[in-house]
Amino acid sequence: MANDKDNENSNGINGHAHHDAAGADNIARFPSAAERSARQSPPPANDGAAAHKKSEPILNLPPGIKYLSLVLLALMGLRYVLADETMYDVYMRFGFVPAYYSGVMAADWRAAVAPVTHMFLHGGWLHIGVNIGMLMAFGSALEKTIGIKRAAVIYFASGIVGAAVHFAVLPQDPAPLIGASGGISGLFGGMLILMFRSGMLGGEGYKRLAFLIALWIGISLLFGYTGMPGAEGKVAWTSHVGGFIAGLLLYPLIVRDKSIRLE
Repeated sequence: MANDKDNENSNGINGHAHHDAAGADNIARFPSAAERSARQSPPPANDGAAAHKKSEPILNLPPGIKYLSLVLLALMGLRYVLADETMYDVYMRFGFVPAYYSGVMAADWRAAVAPVTHMFLHGGWLHIGVNIGMLMAFGSALEKTIGIKRAAVIYFASGIVGAAVHFAVLPQDPAPLIGASGGISGLFGGMLILMFRSGMLGGEGYKRLAFLIALWIGISLLFGYTGMPGAEGKVAWTSHVGGFIAGLLLYPLIVRDKSIRLE
């Protein structure tokens, strides 16, 4: 009996000791110095997130607008490489000269590409600076929303239409038309339609759209007759107005999906 009791007590003690050990593991205790240091140290930096943050560009331009801007700037550098006489010949050969198409002046094969090539030439840094600024402002949002292909169609088609309107108004003009203003005006026209469809012009969208259209045409006419302060040469209001109207009309034809909205 004693042995049985001793065994019973022994089992009880062993069991109780096992219970105490398990409970002891769950009892809060003071952390060691090493544990306190680990808790107080800041979490490790996320190297991937930091690298991503550092790699963010200053200007988040879509590829089409970015590369077009670089090409325009590179071609502007020709003014520092070519002589003035050679540069003037480039303007006359690859700029849009209405007199070539009316027969007043003799033309060659370059007149066939001038409706496009004139959009890559600029007369001065103010000229190209204003155009690139407008290209980034209007073209970036449009390209991000409708894609590079459709934005490019609006840009180049508007530039060609702007040159055609310039010819219609001044068919015998011997001065070359240069600059991307016609195409950029078309991008702005498309941007207005996109804003209108996105409901960004408010409840009276049609009235505000009509007001902005009249305002752009009025500013173009004003600069056409008075000139832009600090700019070299005259401002071709014909190209501005023609390209702008082309963009207004082309956008609904190219972007038929009215659910596309500007974010």
